[in-house]
Amino acid sequence: MFGGELQGMTKNLAESRNEAMARLMNEARNKGGNAIVGMRFDTTELGDVWTEICAYGTAVQAVPVTDAARYTASPYGAG
Repeated sequence: MFGGELQGMTKNLAESRNEAMARLMNEARNKGGNAIVGMRFDTTELGDVWTEICAYGTAVQAVPVTDAARYTASPYGAG
């Protein structure tokens, strides 16, 4: 049988993406942002066994403008 999911590789990829997003969010907070717009991932193969994952976007200070938006944003410290 050929094909199929490599579960260990899928797990490592998900963990790496989560770490890249966490680093992006920390950098945004350090620069005074409370939101990120235009978030993207970029990947690069390094040799046969390494993959570099980069998360990037623009840090902004988002301000909720409606009551519904303030309610939604309040658990995240905005509003």
